[in-house]
Amino acid sequence: MVSTFKIFLEEQRSGGCPPATKDIGINLQNRQKAIDEYGYGPANPNDDEADNDMFWQEKADMWNCSVENVKTMRCENCAAFDVSDKMRACIENGLVKEPGTNKMETIEVADLGYCNFLQFKCAGQRTCDAWVAGGAIDK
Repeated sequence: MVSTFKIFLEEQRSGGCPPATKDIGINLQNRQKAIDEYGYGPANPNDDEADNDMFWQEKADMWNCSVENVKTMRCENCAAFDVSDKMRACIENGLVKEPGTNKMETIEVADLGYCNFLQFKCAGQRTCDAWVAGGAIDK
Protein backbone atom coordinates (compact mmCIF):
# COMPACT_ATOMS: atom_id res chain seq x y z
CA MET A 1 0.00 0.00 0.00
CA VAL A 2 1.24 3.47 -0.87
CA SER A 3 2.01 5.71 2.11
CA THR A 4 -0.46 8.48 2.96
CA PHE A 5 2.23 11.15 2.57
CA LYS A 6 3.17 9.87 -0.88
CA ILE A 7 -0.51 9.90 -1.89
CA PHE A 8 -0.86 13.48 -0.64
CA LEU A 9 2.17 14.61 -2.69
CA GLU A 10 0.91 12.79 -5.80
CA GLU A 11 -2.55 14.35 -5.42
CA GLN A 12 -1.00 17.80 -5.17
CA ARG A 13 0.95 17.19 -8.41
CA SER A 14 -2.11 15.85 -10.24
CA GLY A 15 -4.58 18.59 -9.40
CA GLY A 16 -6.13 16.79 -6.46
CA CYS A 17 -6.91 13.46 -8.14
CA PRO A 18 -5.95 10.36 -6.14
CA PRO A 19 -3.32 8.17 -7.83
CA ALA A 20 -5.70 5.18 -8.04
CA THR A 21 -7.99 7.16 -10.36
CA LYS A 22 -5.16 7.43 -12.91
CA ASP A 23 -3.01 4.35 -12.35
CA ILE A 24 -4.73 1.00 -12.89
CA GLY A 25 -1.91 -0.81 -11.10
CA ILE A 26 -2.39 1.20 -7.90
CA ASN A 27 -6.16 0.84 -8.19
CA LEU A 28 -5.96 -2.95 -8.63
CA GLN A 29 -3.50 -3.28 -5.74
CA ASN A 30 -5.77 -1.28 -3.42
CA ARG A 31 -8.87 -3.10 -4.62
CA GLN A 32 -7.23 -6.47 -3.95
CA LYS A 33 -6.41 -5.31 -0.43
CA ALA A 34 -10.08 -4.33 -0.02
CA ILE A 35 -11.11 -7.84 -1.15
CA ASP A 36 -8.56 -9.66 1.00
CA GLU A 37 -8.72 -7.60 4.18
CA TYR A 38 -12.12 -5.88 4.15
CA GLY A 39 -14.43 -8.34 2.40
CA TYR A 40 -15.12 -6.15 -0.65
CA GLY A 41 -17.67 -7.78 -2.91
CA PRO A 42 -19.57 -9.70 -4.02
CA ALA A 43 -17.68 -10.50 -7.20
CA ASN A 44 -20.82 -10.03 -9.31
CA PRO A 45 -23.47 -8.08 -7.39
CA ASN A 46 -26.09 -8.81 -10.08
CA ASP A 47 -25.70 -12.57 -9.77
CA ASP A 48 -28.19 -14.38 -7.53
CA GLU A 49 -26.18 -17.60 -7.35
CA ALA A 50 -25.15 -19.47 -4.19
CA ASP A 51 -21.77 -17.69 -4.00
CA ASN A 52 -23.55 -14.37 -3.48
CA ASP A 53 -25.91 -15.93 -0.93
CA MET A 54 -22.89 -17.06 1.09
CA PHE A 55 -21.24 -13.61 0.76
CA TRP A 56 -24.35 -11.79 2.01
CA GLN A 57 -24.92 -14.26 4.82
CA GLU A 58 -21.36 -13.72 6.07
CA LYS A 59 -21.95 -9.94 6.06
CA ALA A 60 -25.27 -10.38 7.89
CA ASP A 61 -23.58 -12.54 10.51
CA MET A 62 -20.79 -9.99 10.94
CA TRP A 63 -23.25 -7.10 11.37
CA ASN A 64 -25.69 -9.24 13.38
CA CYS A 65 -28.61 -8.37 11.12
CA SER A 66 -30.73 -9.94 8.36
CA VAL A 67 -29.49 -10.59 4.84
CA GLU A 68 -32.19 -8.22 3.56
CA ASN A 69 -30.88 -5.46 5.81
CA VAL A 70 -27.21 -5.96 5.01
CA LYS A 71 -28.01 -5.90 1.28
CA THR A 72 -29.03 -2.26 1.76
CA MET A 73 -25.52 -1.41 3.00
CA ARG A 74 -23.86 -0.75 -0.35
CA CYS A 75 -20.89 1.33 -1.38
CA GLU A 76 -23.31 3.68 -3.17
CA ASN A 77 -24.75 4.76 0.21
CA CYS A 78 -21.52 4.63 2.24
CA ALA A 79 -20.19 7.89 3.66
CA ALA A 80 -16.73 7.11 2.21
CA PHE A 81 -18.03 6.74 -1.39
CA ASP A 82 -17.10 9.88 -3.34
CA VAL A 83 -19.19 10.52 -6.44
CA SER A 84 -18.70 14.28 -6.53
CA ASP A 85 -18.33 15.89 -9.94
CA LYS A 86 -14.65 16.51 -9.19
CA MET A 87 -14.00 12.85 -8.33
CA ARG A 88 -16.00 11.54 -11.28
CA ALA A 89 -13.88 13.83 -13.51
CA CYS A 90 -10.73 12.33 -11.95
CA ILE A 91 -12.01 8.82 -12.68
CA GLU A 92 -13.05 9.78 -16.22
CA ASN A 93 -9.66 11.38 -16.97
CA GLY A 94 -7.90 8.25 -15.73
CA LEU A 95 -9.74 5.89 -18.08
CA VAL A 96 -8.14 5.00 -21.40
CA LYS A 97 -10.15 6.37 -24.30
CA GLU A 98 -10.90 3.72 -26.88
CA PRO A 99 -12.51 4.63 -30.21
CA GLY A 100 -16.29 4.40 -29.96
CA THR A 101 -16.39 4.39 -26.16
CA ASN A 102 -17.97 6.84 -23.78
CA LYS A 103 -15.96 6.97 -20.55
CA MET A 104 -18.67 8.68 -18.48
CA GLU A 105 -21.22 6.12 -19.64
CA THR A 106 -18.94 3.38 -18.29
CA ILE A 107 -18.65 5.21 -14.96
CA GLU A 108 -22.43 5.61 -14.73
CA VAL A 109 -23.27 2.02 -15.71
CA ALA A 110 -20.77 0.66 -13.18
CA ASP A 111 -21.86 3.27 -10.61
CA LEU A 112 -18.19 4.03 -10.00
CA GLY A 113 -17.02 6.27 -7.22
CA TYR A 114 -13.89 6.55 -5.14
CA CYS A 115 -13.53 4.91 -1.74
CA ASN A 116 -11.85 7.44 0.53
CA PHE A 117 -11.17 4.75 3.14
CA LEU A 118 -9.51 2.11 0.96
CA GLN A 119 -8.32 4.38 -1.87
CA PHE A 120 -9.60 2.72 -5.02
CA LYS A 121 -12.33 3.09 -7.64
CA CYS A 122 -15.31 1.35 -6.13
CA ALA A 123 -18.52 -0.04 -7.66
CA GLY A 124 -21.66 1.26 -5.99
CA GLN A 125 -23.47 -2.10 -5.82
CA ARG A 126 -20.72 -3.76 -3.80
CA THR A 127 -19.98 -3.40 -0.09
CA CYS A 128 -17.19 -4.02 2.41
CA ASP A 129 -16.58 -4.39 6.13
CA ALA A 130 -15.64 -0.70 6.39
CA TRP A 131 -19.14 0.50 5.32
CA VAL A 132 -20.46 3.49 7.29
CA ALA A 133 -23.89 5.08 7.18
CA GLY A 134 -24.43 8.55 5.87
CA GLY A 135 -24.75 8.38 2.12
CA ALA A 136 -22.31 9.08 -0.65
CA ILE A 137 -20.24 12.25 -0.98
CA ASP A 138 -21.75 14.14 -3.89
CA LYS A 139 -20.44 17.68 -3.41
